[in-house]
Amino acid sequence: MRLRLNLSVEERRTLREMGIYHPHARTRMRAQGMFRLAQGLTLQQVADEFEVHLNSVENWRQRWDEFGLVGLFEGRHTGRPPKLSDEERRQLSDLARDAGGTARTLQREWERTEHTPLSRNSIKEYLKGMAFRYKRCRLSLKDKRDAAAFEHASGVVASLQSMAQAGQCDLLYFDESGFSPNPPLQYGWAPIGQTRCAEAGVHRQRVNVLGALSHDGKLLWTVKEQHTIRDDVIAFFDRIAEQPHPVPCIVVLDNANIHHGEAMEQKRLQWRRRGLYLYYLPPYSPELNRIEILWKQVKYFWRKFVRITGSALIDEVNSIMENYGKEFTINFR
Repeated sequence: MRLRLNLSVEERRTLREMGIYHPHARTRMRAQGMFRLAQGLTLQQVADEFEVHLNSVENWRQRWDEFGLVGLFEGRHTGRPPKLSDEERRQLSDLARDAGGTARTLQREWERTEHTPLSRNSIKEYLKGMAFRYKRCRLSLKDKRDAAAFEHASGVVASLQSMAQAGQCDLLYFDESGFSPNPPLQYGWAPIGQTRCAEAGVHRQRVNVLGALSHDGKLLWTVKEQHTIRDDVIAFFDRIAEQPHPVPCIVVLDNANIHHGEAMEQKRLQWRRRGLYLYYLPPYSPELNRIEILWKQVKYFWRKFVRITGSALIDEVNSIMENYGKEFTINFR
């Protein structure tokens, strides 16, 4: 028995457009099915054409008769009920936040208690749904620092940045960094099934860089092949102090031992008369020293992932420093 669907011209045009342009595939299929019924096909013929069960087409027709176009839209699907209750989800979230680690590690910890069994894939999906991301961890000394001192220093640095932007002072971020022949371990692309390796070796060579990064991105630097000592720091600051300073020049630096001492205190009095001032950050506050970002970029992104020694290492470090602001740039905003 043919149940021909009688449609108006407007309904035919709407179903034709819906069957082509609607964003949901199942809604497009239902619209096309109704259009085929209007062309004279039977329910079974439409079911065969779209490779669905006859009952599905009968349901489309009934919903069309009852609701019209609205009956063809995608309804809400209940889906499979979640394995975990709200309380178990909270416990999994707490476990991931406290213990961390891989999905395998979390699965092992989860199975030690009387919880609903979970596969590693299920753990990943639950954590993604709770706004967790799998990313590289890092070592941190935040727990050792004085929170009040860090908060105060954050406010001071923010004020200095505002003053520098207004032209009321020059702001420099100072620090030292060392570079060895072996590049730091980092992520990198490699063919599937192969591990990219860099030659490792015992070495004694180390190239050290003293740098001062200004608030507007300019870099003052010097390279040393020997170990950095207090006299090197003093010589570097003397170099800064010799430059004309129409406004105060403030240098932000950490509390390393070579940044202190009697010789440094004596020089600070001379530097102040030339308009150069030092602001020491509280311990364990590398986030407040902008030049730390520069060292990270140099070591993990700008260096070649190969082992180089001798003059080649010195040349590479010098090349990166010389091309900062040209080939190598950082957007601090």
